[in-house]
Amino acid sequence: ILSRDRPKYLKQTVDSVLNQKISREKFEIIISDNSDKDDVKEMIGQDYSNANLKYIRRSPSVSLMKHFQLVISECDATYAVLFHDDDIMHPNYIETMLPNIQKKDVAAVCCNSYVFNNDISRTTGEMHNYKSVKTFTNENDFLGSYVPWSRGGIAPMPGYIYKTEFLKRVELKRISKEDNFSDTLMLSAFTEYGSIVWVPNFLMYYRVHASNEHLKLYTVDNIAVLNRMFHNGLRKETDLMPMRFNYLL
Repeated sequence: ILSRDRPKYLKQTVDSVLNQKISREKFEIIISDNSDKDDVKEMIGQDYSNANLKYIRRSPSVSLMKHFQLVISECDATYAVLFHDDDIMHPNYIETMLPNIQKKDVAAVCCNSYVFNNDISRTTGEMHNYKSVKTFTNENDFLGSYVPWSRGGIAPMPGYIYKTEFLKRVELKRISKEDNFSDTLMLSAFTEYGSIVWVPNFLMYYRVHASNEHLKLYTVDNIAVLNRMFHNGLRKETDLMPMRFNYLL
């Protein structure tokens, strides 16, 4: 769980992971605290001293990208979930996702998600509208689901579970690249190692609020995706002008 100065949200997140239906022996909880203040540290010490979880404090705090890289470099389990401290995990998340990521030719799996603001009892929608399993085997098809004219919606990034060996390879590539490498392009790179699978199950609750990092990066991310698709060569059935027009809208 990647955390920064949001102890109130983080407590809800940690409780949701501790509430997984699968045996607690099957997974480990690690909190990576990249906070400027001590509020998160104090909350963990007070509320979870006996919860058998691992706590790491980044002192001094580092940039968002550096924090992400540090967490990945420290992953040593076969599978990894990089959850955010403002989202909530459904009790069935690990139990449902594990069999999917264990499949031989799969590199990463993500679920569907309910969206909410402050009150989790009032969800306002879903992240994607696929009613059956959606499998991506190449980069262009995957990126096509993230561009603004896509009709299917997207899977939430904190909801992904990865095969750790591929997660480390992809992150090394991202570090070595000189051009813009957005989160979406990072995800698309997994298609080099196996399929990316989206399951229709609602297995997390995605919190929308003013400090969401993705809101700040959305435009830059989509420009990077569009450039990458043009670089790779658009599919033959794609009409270029409507794509550009829709994107500008």
